[in-house]
Amino acid sequence: MTDDAWLDEWLKDAVDADEAAQLTAQFVAIRSYPGEEGDVQREIARWLDANGLPVRVQPTDGDRPNVIATLENGDGPTLLLNGHVDTVLRADGWSSDPWTPRRDGERLYGLGACDMKAGIAAALLATRALARRTDLWRGRLIFSAVVDEEAFSIGARALLGDLGQVDACVVTESAFVRPALGSVGKVLIRAEVSGKAAHASWPDDGVNAAIEAARFAVQLRSAKLGDHPRLRASQTVLSLQSGSDQYVMTIPERATIVINRHTVPGESSASILTQLEGIVAGLASPATFTFQIDPPFYPPWETPISHPFVTRFSAAYARETGHAPVFGYSGFGDANLFAGELGIPTVHFGPHGGNFHQADEWVDIPSISTTIRILLRLAVATLN
Repeated sequence: MTDDAWLDEWLKDAVDADEAAQLTAQFVAIRSYPGEEGDVQREIARWLDANGLPVRVQPTDGDRPNVIATLENGDGPTLLLNGHVDTVLRADGWSSDPWTPRRDGERLYGLGACDMKAGIAAALLATRALARRTDLWRGRLIFSAVVDEEAFSIGARALLGDLGQVDACVVTESAFVRPALGSVGKVLIRAEVSGKAAHASWPDDGVNAAIEAARFAVQLRSAKLGDHPRLRASQTVLSLQSGSDQYVMTIPERATIVINRHTVPGESSASILTQLEGIVAGLASPATFTFQIDPPFYPPWETPISHPFVTRFSAAYARETGHAPVFGYSGFGDANLFAGELGIPTVHFGPHGGNFHQADEWVDIPSISTTIRILLRLAVATLN
């Protein structure tokens, strides 16, 4: 292992701020809505190949592959650097073209700039720097660019069964000021309510599914949610639909309720369904209720602040920023799958930005370079 002074000198040469900004802009210029990630993934694969790094393309669904680069360097731990390449859809109100990167001072504007093409660029440049200095580390480094995080995480789910043993993970999402050590999970429940049709002039002859669904929705307010010192569980009725789009004098015989639950450790899909079935039993409803879990599903996750990987991350972060990290616990996404399903110690950390899912999304350019240096310090400390 090198001492910090030697590492400082290496990092000065290993990280080029202008290159980091240019690579981010290069990716921002390629539209990559969910379902349209093929072009940006080919550009990432081309960049890896041009820089002498191994490229593996993992098919998912249609023209939207994952792109993976694995560096093998003897026996040792495995570190995963992961990011997603898809963006949300363009919001109204952009002051410039979302796919024409615009630099203004220390900010780079464009759709996906912070969420999360700057994180992809940082992970790529960190991977290349480590490939050039294999004397500093041992083990296995995996870079992965996945698709579909903004929708159903089909890319991350495809990757799950392909990783093998992974000892630590950084998802390079934009979480610079408050790196995340955990987040709530997400369970999407669809409740189907079946009643009995009848002429609306004689409502007592039927079972009104709309009314029974509404009774159930009101009782949902009494559902006990999970409790956690750092994560907040919540429940929201997203929709309640019944009846016909066409005017008819018929008692609705079908209704559908879609419920979103944000879960904390200790809650599961099974426990939630048991709770909802208990609410139905208390209604003594003449209607029939059936429940199913719809995608996307994310388990909650939390990496203990005392974990050695977090300790190493904190040291790298403090060395580069001058202060210890203040950790956050919010949002959900692919990190939930790596940490919550595979149990990989995970930190959610990447370049600083703003206007997420809004017009004029931006990333702070200096923070991209700082992110790369933190990733490199962390990798050298972890892969030994």
